[in-house]
Parts: sequence; structure tokens; C-alpha cells
Amino acid sequence: MAEPFKLTPRSLTEHFNPAWFAAVMGTAVIPLAISFLNFSWVRPLAFASIVFSVVVFCMFLAPWTAKFFLYPSSIRKDFNHPIASNFFPTMPIALILFALNLLKYPTMFFSEQFSLQFAYYLWFLGATGIYVMGFVILVHIFRHQEIKLQHANFGWYIPPVSKLIIPIAGYELAGYFPERAELLITISTASFGIGFFLFLFVGAAVYHRYIYHELPMSRFAATFFIGIAPGAIISVILFKIMHLFSHHSYMGLDPTTVVTMCKFGIVFTWGFAAWWFIMAVIMILYYLTKIDLPYALSWWAFTFPAGALCVASGVAWKASQFGIIYYFYLLTVAFLLLVWTLVFIWTMKGVLSGKIFAPTH
Repeated sequence: MAEPFKLTPRSLTEHFNPAWFAAVMGTAVIPLAISFLNFSWVRPLAFASIVFSVVVFCMFLAPWTAKFFLYPSSIRKDFNHPIASNFFPTMPIALILFALNLLKYPTMFFSEQFSLQFAYYLWFLGATGIYVMGFVILVHIFRHQEIKLQHANFGWYIPPVSKLIIPIAGYELAGYFPERAELLITISTASFGIGFFLFLFVGAAVYHRYIYHELPMSRFAATFFIGIAPGAIISVILFKIMHLFSHHSYMGLDPTTVVTMCKFGIVFTWGFAAWWFIMAVIMILYYLTKIDLPYALSWWAFTFPAGALCVASGVAWKASQFGIIYYFYLLTVAFLLLVWTLVFIWTMKGVLSGKIFAPTH
């Protein structure tokens, strides 16, 4: 019989779950999600969310990094796991989100010039980490001999989503640093293409699993929300492309054509994300009423995709000026803040009991 789990600094480090950085993502997206609102509480909440996400990131970074050096066998076990391995890019994704927060609130913590430079280096570091993690994960998955159909879940979307995050900040930074625009646009456009096609490939495999196999176990139910993220992020990417190419001339693209196509594409891709949000809520209600939905660390998968949908709804509203999209945006913001609060409360209960740190595989 296995010994019961005891929480110690050693056990916490050895069994540190890479999915913890999903909590950072779910918190760091809040300032971006609420940035389209014009209320007095927006900036204080954005400030608190940024500070909290950075503090938590630093707390998680210590055991996450130490695990690589002190427990390489545990790291190999994580990388070889068909589900846990996909959560490693959540750490560099968090760096990109920090960069986006600096771009959105450039004078909140530093001078504007320093914030822009800092955002650039965070973006570069995050993009590098995303590619390194992506290659490592794919190599392990392609060599894996024991991946079954039932292992497929929307957590597999995280590597494609990580590539799609890169151009959101990259295209915006290209407008601020014309001398680095060639590098920024090249990496951003390539990442857009990679993320888009990986989204299609992975999506087909996961969709096949959900149709021809039973639903995932309850602790993976929240990953259904990750299906919102690709469409929502693509919508935001198109918004960034529209703004960059309408003010700068690159690749000989006609600004009028770019703006026209992007405006339609923004609402087009937002529609898929909004539809998936409704579908995800229906599926979670099914788990609640017909199966069960006990708390798990995967619950943080509710937060970042909901935040991405908030941002996508905000840019879709800005691009279209349709009131119906604005009201949908308000709904998603309310959902995000409510679900983040509930997940945070349940997470703190797990932290205080120590059970949340027990190994899951």
C-alpha cells in the first residue's frame, strides 16, 4: 500500500503540477478582459490582478524550476504523461500575458518607455519558452506508445493556444518598435500560422474522441472551456493586425483591404468562441446534474478561456459597434469574475488542507 501523501517542501517540489500556471493565466487575463469598461473600479481591479498574478507567478516559479534540477525523473514523468505534458507552456504563456498587461497599462507601474521595453523582452522570453516547450512536448507525444483515444481532451489545445498568444503582443509591439518590426511581424505571423493549423489538427482529434468515446472523467470536465480559447484569440489577433497595418505599411498590404477583411474576420471567429462558450456551459451543467463535478486544479481552465472570450467580445464590439455584442461582453465579464472568485475559494481550501499538492499521476 502506498504511503499517504505528506506535504513537505520536498514533496511539494517533486510533485509540483505544471497546471498551476493556469491559475496565473486566469488571473493575468482579468486586466485585459475588463479594459473595455469605463468604470471607476476597473483600474484598481486591474492593478490588484496584475500584482497578485506576478506574486503567484514568482511563488510557483521556484518549485517549478527546482523540479527540473532536483527531480528530473518526475519531470520526465510529467512530459511523458499524455495530459499533464500539455500544461508546461502555461508558464511562458504567463510571460506573454504580463507583456500584454504592460502594453495595456503602460504607466501603471513604470514609465511608458520602460514598460514597452520590458514588454518586448517578456514577449521574446515567453515566445522562446513556448517554442522550446512545444517541440519537447510534441517529440514526447509522437514517441509515446501508450496514448489512447480516451486520453484526448481539450487540454491538448494548450500548445496551439500558446502559439496563438505570441502574435497578440508581437503585432502590437511592432507598432511601437519599427526598427524591430521585421522580426516581430515574422515571428508573429509564423506563430499565427502554426497555432492555427495545430488548432485544426488537434481539434479534429479531440472532437473525434468526444463523439466516439465516453466523456472524460469529471476532473477534466473544465478543460471543455479551453475550446473557447483558439477562436477568441484569433479574433484578437485580427484586431491587432487591423490596427498595425492600418497605421503602418508592411509587405505591400493595402490598409483598406486589411481593415475590411479583419473586421469581418473578428466577428466571424468571435462567433465560434461565443458558440463554444454556450456549448461548454451546457456540458458543465450536464456534469453537474448527470455525473459529478468535484473540485480539481483543472478548474482554472474555466478562467483564462472565459477571459479570452471577454477580450474577443470587446474587440468584436469595437470593430462592429454592434450593441448585442457589447451586452454579450458584459455577460462574459460577469461570468469571468464570478467563476474566478469561486475557483479561487475552492483552491484556497485545497491549499489549506494540503490535498491539492498531492500527485495526480
